[in-house]
Amino acid sequence: MNKTFRQFARSACIIGLFCALNGSLVLAQSSPVRVADVIGGHVHPALCVVPSGDVLAVYNKQGGGGKELLLCRSSDGGKTWTSPVTIPVIKDCSIYPGSLTTLSDGRVVLHWSCYRREGGKLWRTPQFCLSNDEGRTWTPLKNLPIGDLTNFSCLRHPVVELSDGSWVCPLYDRTVVYAPDSHIAKPFGDGRNHGMVPIVKTQRGTLISGAPEANAKVPVGVPGTIVRGLRSTDDGQSWDALHAFPYFGVAGYDLTVLNNGWVVLTFIVYGVGRDGEWSYEMIVSRDDGRSWGVDSGVEIYSPGRRILGRGWPRTVQVDKETLGTLFYDLDPDQPGGPGVYFIRTPISELR
Repeated sequence: MNKTFRQFARSACIIGLFCALNGSLVLAQSSPVRVADVIGGHVHPALCVVPSGDVLAVYNKQGGGGKELLLCRSSDGGKTWTSPVTIPVIKDCSIYPGSLTTLSDGRVVLHWSCYRREGGKLWRTPQFCLSNDEGRTWTPLKNLPIGDLTNFSCLRHPVVELSDGSWVCPLYDRTVVYAPDSHIAKPFGDGRNHGMVPIVKTQRGTLISGAPEANAKVPVGVPGTIVRGLRSTDDGQSWDALHAFPYFGVAGYDLTVLNNGWVVLTFIVYGVGRDGEWSYEMIVSRDDGRSWGVDSGVEIYSPGRRILGRGWPRTVQVDKETLGTLFYDLDPDQPGGPGVYFIRTPISELR
């Protein structure tokens, strides 16, 4: 497929399935469902599926100063959503949104960070709460027990639950493992900073990290050793470079482990010579993260224009046949204006 034809196919926003002549790109777009209206800023939605099958979406209506996180629920795989309700335990906090994680015992953990300022010093305090009833009520908040907080002490991805019940937390400025029972956090694995990227554990116990560099700079710096993804088979004590993942931009990408053992990477396609996000695509690994179908991406959203904001697409498996991706788009000219959206993708398109 030549570049001109690929751009045409994207801008047409085809509903259904489009196969490129050489098979290198599949367009599997369906119409996105509007989950909720937003205003702007760091909306940064989070997503999880709870044991009943309900899908939970949490977001900030007005980022960069929002005072509450809002939750919407879907009981039909993301086709319809409830009106938003406020997470009530967050107090006295200007919120930077975080993540949702469904733990192995069915509890849901919600993370976020609070902006703090004292004179000229800026920092963020990472906090979390838990729900024992699938997001209907929440425990009192706790601070993640780490010292030397910086303005980059925040995370945007689900935690990784290890076999001993501890959580790997990939914050922007450090990667820690937190033990809820003892309320102690310490450096994870070999101590490297993966950055604010997804880390997942496969069904075989392998860890896969979305780190673009071997050791992340905070906030940015001269690029170090480029790895484009990492893989560990010894609980994070050592890592092998994948050299597989696409360009890592501001909003990064997402990793999702499927029930059949596959691992899906949801990523943003950035404009070449045109700043901004232009579409969202998926690639899949069928061999426990060793190799990735980088030449056979599935395009799931391409509105034929720049996607405004930093969409932060988040993907979960909603049932045995379907993936669901949550994102936000701040384009004021789209029907309804800025919003959070959910789009369903058949897993069969990844084949």
